[in-house]
Amino acid sequence: MRDYEERKRRHRKRRVIIFASLLVLIVIMGAIYLIRLFNRSYQNYQVMDRVTNTEEHLGGYLEYKDAVVRYSRDGAVAVDNKGNFLWNGSYEMAEPIADSCKDYVVIADKGGKRVHIFNREGLAGSLTMNHPIVKAEVAKQGVVAILMMEDDISYVEVWSKEGNLLGEKVTNMIKYGYPMDISLSDDGEKVAATYLNINKGEITNNILFLNYGETGKNFTDRTAGALIYNNAIVPRITFLDNDTVCAFKEDGFLIFTMEEIAELAKEETVEGKIKSVLHNEKYTGFVLEENNESDLLLLLYDLKGNKVLDMKLDFEYESIYLSGDEIIMYDDLSCVIYKVDGNEKFRYTFTTNISALYPINHLDRYFFVNPQEIQEIQLVE
Repeated sequence: MRDYEERKRRHRKRRVIIFASLLVLIVIMGAIYLIRLFNRSYQNYQVMDRVTNTEEHLGGYLEYKDAVVRYSRDGAVAVDNKGNFLWNGSYEMAEPIADSCKDYVVIADKGGKRVHIFNREGLAGSLTMNHPIVKAEVAKQGVVAILMMEDDISYVEVWSKEGNLLGEKVTNMIKYGYPMDISLSDDGEKVAATYLNINKGEITNNILFLNYGETGKNFTDRTAGALIYNNAIVPRITFLDNDTVCAFKEDGFLIFTMEEIAELAKEETVEGKIKSVLHNEKYTGFVLEENNESDLLLLLYDLKGNKVLDMKLDFEYESIYLSGDEIIMYDDLSCVIYKVDGNEKFRYTFTTNISALYPINHLDRYFFVNPQEIQEIQLVE
C-alpha cells in the first residue's frame, strides 16, 4: 500500500512538471510570435471592406477608437471597421473644428458659437457659447473645454455634455496676453493654457494650469501652477496623458507633471527649424529641417523627456502623426509607416489620393480614406 501511494505521488509530480513545461513552452512560443508580428514588414495590401465617401464641404477626419469620423460644414458621420455607420449627425457650421477622446467627439464652429458632442450612440449634447469659439477639446466622459475670444477678453470654459458650466477662466489679453493654445486632461478636470504677452517690446509666455477637480478647490482661482517663460515663444500645449503636459516652444519643449499641481520636470532644446510636432499618450517629438527642407530629422522622446529615437527621414510628407507605437506619414499618394524603434513597417504608393490613414488594430489593419471611399485594408507581405 505504501509503495502504491508513493507511485501515485511520483506520477502526480511528473504530470505537474510536464504541464508546467508545456505551459512555459506555449508562453515562449506565443511571445516569439507576437514579437515577429509586431515587427513584421509589409509590401502590399488588400481591401477587406469599403463604404462610399464624399468630401463635399469637408472639414476633416478623426481617428476614433476602431472607427473613423468624417466631419464637414453640414454634418458628421462615424464609420466602424466593418463599414457600418455608428452615427450620423447633422448641423450647419461655417468652419467646423473637432477633437476626440475615447468614446467622445466634439465638433465646434470656429468663429461661431455652436458645439456638438457625440458618443458611440450619436448626439450626446449640444451647447451654445456666449463668445466666438477658437478651440474645443473633449475628455473621455464628454466634458469639453472651450477657448473663446471677443474684443480684448479671452475665455476658457469647461462644460459637461449636459450643459453644466464646471469652470471658467477669464483674462484680459492686454494685461495677461494673447491665448495661443489650451488642452484638457482625459478626466476632464485639468486645463493647461499658454498665453503670449508683449510688454515694452519684450516677449513673455504665461503658461497656466487650472484644476477643476476636488483638489482644485484649495487653490486661488483654481490655479494649480503657473510659469512665466521668457526664452522662446510657446505656441502649443497638450496633455500627453492625464498627468503629463508638454508645452512646445519654438526651439524645443517643456514637460510638466500634473497629478494635482503642475511642476516642471524637463526642458529640452533642439537645433534646427521645427517642421512638425508629434505627440500621443506615449511619446512626444519633432521633425526638424536641418540644412534645407529636404533634410529632415525625426526626434522622439518618452513622457519623461528621454530621447528614444533619432532618425533621418527620406520622405517629404504632408501629414505626420503618432498612433500607439507607430509613426504614420503620407503625402498625396504615398505613405510610410515606421515603428518607434525606427524600423520601417510599410511603404506604398496608392493610385488614389490619401485623405487619411488610421490604424485599426495596430498590427496589420488600417482605415485608408480617399475622396471616393473609406476602406478597411489589411497589409500583406
